[in-house]
Amino acid sequence: MRLPENLLQKSKIVLHGLQGLVIFLSWAIIISIFTKDGSTDGRVKYFFALCWFCIPLLIYQAAIPQFDRVKRFSNAYAHAAIDVLLVVFWFAAFISVATWTREGLKKGVGRPDHKGCDAFAWGGGASKCHLSQAIIGMGVVL
Repeated sequence: MRLPENLLQKSKIVLHGLQGLVIFLSWAIIISIFTKDGSTDGRVKYFFALCWFCIPLLIYQAAIPQFDRVKRFSNAYAHAAIDVLLVVFWFAAFISVATWTREGLKKGVGRPDHKGCDAFAWGGGASKCHLSQAIIGMGVVL
């Protein structure tokens, strides 16, 4: 049986739903980075793994408090701990992709007639650089 919700619970559900949407978009962009020619390393793979890791946590955050049978598994301290943990993990993921992109741009600076994303050293051309910059933006939102 579904429990009645107050405004705070509804806003939390909407917020986690939007977070899930941004995570899905980030996941799709990361897959497109993987399909481009060139190399990636563990920093990008960490972001990809975190997208999958967040699915059960978001389900716990949004669905568990709504139903009477599983309400006993819902704890305010657990929700707060998961929120803090996700903030730390997503901040680390955002920084890791940002350092990967910045390092690729720095290594490509010496190439003649290339500036900005055209000189991206990890291959894939400017599109891989632009996609990784989009991931950085998604990481800031998360």
